[in-house]
Amino acid sequence: MRRKLSQELPRFVNTQQSSSFQWPRRSRFFAVIGLLFLFWLLRSHSSGDLDSGTAIQWDRHAYSLYATDSASLCHAVLILEALARFGSKADRVLFYPEYWDLKIESSRDRESQLLVMARDKYKAKLNPIRLLSVEGLRTPDAPKRTWDKSVTKFMAFSLTQYTRVIALDSDTTLLNHLDELFQLPPTPMAMPRAYWSDDKPWPLTSLIMVLQPNTAQFNKFKKAITAGADPSIVEANKYDMELLNERYADSALVLPHRPYALLTGEFRSHNHSAYLGDPDEAWDADKILEEAKLVHFSDWPLPKPWIMWPLEGLAEMQPDCGGSHEGTCRERVIWKGLYDDFRQRRRDVCAYLSVPAPDWGKIKGGSDTRNGTETEAETHGDGQLVHDGHTEAHSGEEG
Repeated sequence: MRRKLSQELPRFVNTQQSSSFQWPRRSRFFAVIGLLFLFWLLRSHSSGDLDSGTAIQWDRHAYSLYATDSASLCHAVLILEALARFGSKADRVLFYPEYWDLKIESSRDRESQLLVMARDKYKAKLNPIRLLSVEGLRTPDAPKRTWDKSVTKFMAFSLTQYTRVIALDSDTTLLNHLDELFQLPPTPMAMPRAYWSDDKPWPLTSLIMVLQPNTAQFNKFKKAITAGADPSIVEANKYDMELLNERYADSALVLPHRPYALLTGEFRSHNHSAYLGDPDEAWDADKILEEAKLVHFSDWPLPKPWIMWPLEGLAEMQPDCGGSHEGTCRERVIWKGLYDDFRQRRRDVCAYLSVPAPDWGKIKGGSDTRNGTETEAETHGDGQLVHDGHTEAHSGEEG
């Protein structure tokens, strides 16, 4: 008897299963690919990588920082460190004096060390330049020669390889990245207003500029800078704001100062309606700090945070906690915390000690009205380098 082959044997057929739809193997593959793409699309959109359905080209956007001396170089590096820490995706550009180099000749060659750190650790693109500088026009009433190199910030307009640039001052603390500002509607300039100003309407402030680089506009600014300016404006380091308001006061897209331009002095104020924008809103110091993106150090006549506080100045100028100089309050804790954080990062990242405290009587009395980065570094030095076994001199700040 012939044995039946396997294909000749009776087979059990599940009619219910065979009637259901079967996805072809290739279709299943493309379905999985489609789901993965959809997941990527939704994730990218939620993280701000898309603008109207088009992926952002991050290499076409950049933050611009500049250094004119050792102190401002350190503070620019602190901004670069913060951008890296907060996960910013845009390029980072650092302008610095052309007479500096990247060859580290000794342990005290801090400029070269910080430039290499900016390039290698924080991925900054280094641009050596001849610094821009405006001279105060001398007159019989103002024979003193004055200079202001903070106008070097206008170099941001020369970065035409980028479609949009965010230019920042370095006497600030970043509390988060600002990448969302690269997605603003197209405009030549976006800036916040100086909500603390007594002038109305409030002028624009150059703490932060979101700009479209433009060679023609850059050359116009250079021409104005070369011509010189009023010595009182130059000495106060305000010529950059003068130029920017003259050009953009009526055309700039206005950024909300809340959360993009918070002054440390706000925590000393008794009236917060200008910052809050609503006289009926209750002031909440912790909420304001939590929502802020950028804090600018401004508590004149107290010096900037890289200079230690004079004891008398601290006692007089710190937040008074509702009129009582005794005890503490959230405003005082936050205010001191911002200064302490800056000083600690300056030491940890740059290995710089704080500059010794100046004479409070001279500052308060108006005999020394300068408060810019360069003039402070020039007057008091850039601080000592941190070495093993050295401790930072402390001016006895109240805790």
